[in-house]
Amino acid sequence: MPRHHDAHVHWKHLASYGAVMVVVVAIGALALWSFFEKQSLVAVPDPLPKITVVTIDANSRLAAAWVNLLTRAGLQATLVPMEKFEPVEGVVVICDVPAIPAKAVASLEKFVRGGGSLAFAGTPPSTAIGNLRLSAEQGPSDTAIKLSEAASPILARLNPGSEVQMRSGSVALLNESPQMNVDARWREKARAAVMHMEQDGARFLWMGFDPGALVEKDDRQMLLLIRSAFRWAAGQPVSEGAVGDATTARTLTPESRRDARAARFAFGVDRLTNPRLFLLHLANRGQKPIDNPSVMIWMPPKATDAAVAGDLFMRRNVSLTATQGERAWVVSVPRLGPNEERIIKLKVEGAQR
Repeated sequence: MPRHHDAHVHWKHLASYGAVMVVVVAIGALALWSFFEKQSLVAVPDPLPKITVVTIDANSRLAAAWVNLLTRAGLQATLVPMEKFEPVEGVVVICDVPAIPAKAVASLEKFVRGGGSLAFAGTPPSTAIGNLRLSAEQGPSDTAIKLSEAASPILARLNPGSEVQMRSGSVALLNESPQMNVDARWREKARAAVMHMEQDGARFLWMGFDPGALVEKDDRQMLLLIRSAFRWAAGQPVSEGAVGDATTARTLTPESRRDARAARFAFGVDRLTNPRLFLLHLANRGQKPIDNPSVMIWMPPKATDAAVAGDLFMRRNVSLTATQGERAWVVSVPRLGPNEERIIKLKVEGAQR
């Protein structure tokens, strides 16, 4: 009888050791999977988009001012007369063109259907391009443009509600419609100065100010606005961050975005080699914990859905929420400790540009 009891006890011990070994092997396998998963995350940063500025007058002062501003913002900008224009890639800026010839309209419509984007500087042409028709009137400007406090891909990483100083002059004042997202307004008149919209899967920008009227030649906010605006128009991912309580951070209130800058919350989004996969990097560069660090990501046109991908460590405590209105998702984690970093893989469904 004692021998049977000893054997039974030994079997129970062996079973316990076996269970522990299974757990250890499983954890080791998961750790190795996570390691190799991270090693495979090869980011492919998007280059800044190429910009073609089209005008009917090769000596247009406004068109030259826009080429100059785009170049100072780090973008590759080329000035092309309307009669020589043939859209190929990047973003096309229509500047100082009262009416677009029928042949050019057909080329632009084909360009937009193929995934190209259009921007309009100053008074937009009276000609409709597909279902898009913009109109504006001339009028005096104010001495400053006030940025919107709402989260926007055009204003990503800018201080909500801040101002850009201008010299007064005659500018185009846009006639607004409900489909437009106004990103900046003239300070006193409250008329639109910068607008973006998405229609039928195509993206459009309008900027009604004169770059030659900037008080500071290299205004940091304006240069950042230009880069974000044209990256969004080109279909590149654009992101904005917030921290605070769960509600304000995940809705990116102006205060939560200001708090993110004060807390030294760093973030960025890059494509991976698979065009449907994106890598989000979160980091707390400060010395205090950050609550509910959240990032809103404006994805490429025609993206229909997004999901958190990757291993269990990447998906740990990650929430993903679709926003209303624009093609954007908010990624949030409960907390980041001092100097802590997280990487999160996202998978986007739908046609990509």
